[in-house]
Amino acid sequence: MTELPAEVVRRGRAAGAALALVAALTLAVNTHWIVGHLDWLRPLETGQLAPPFDLALLGAAGKPSGERVTSDGLRGKVVVIEFWATWCGPCLASLPLLDRAARGWGDRVVTIAVNLDDARRARQIFDDQHWRIALAGGDDEVAMRYQVEALPHLVVIGRDGVVRAVVRGGRAMATVEPVVARLLAAP
Repeated sequence: MTELPAEVVRRGRAAGAALALVAALTLAVNTHWIVGHLDWLRPLETGQLAPPFDLALLGAAGKPSGERVTSDGLRGKVVVIEFWATWCGPCLASLPLLDRAARGWGDRVVTIAVNLDDARRARQIFDDQHWRIALAGGDDEVAMRYQVEALPHLVVIGRDGVVRAVVRGGRAMATVEPVVARLLAAP
């Protein structure tokens, strides 16, 4: 077997050491991010503190109205959040049911529909249907924190800021209404 020249071996070792250093730095940065964002990585489940959110409400033509809705501002209230998209058939079937329930709950429950795709179209749909649910613009970070993978994605948050129900996909209202009723009945 032929030995490689010393210069080639030296360069090879230097390249290997540089590659190992890059890998170690990448691992350190990723570990630091994971430790700082554990709440983003845990599955969103009943009984957990709801991830924080700060969303812009949508006004005319889907533009931000200047008003915001935040998790901190809703502490002490029962909150129902539905993540949806204008192209999603099950979402469009769910929203009228959510609006009807929200009208029945009145001011006792804050109901927010978070649109994840087309703010202008979402505002038009809400205006055409005369829905009273608060319409917020989507935020990728909030959708990631709430682990939105299937639509519609509905979350019920109790007065204490704890998640009381997570329903992914259609037919959410059959699960949500009894949960909200229990929360409203509790002192």
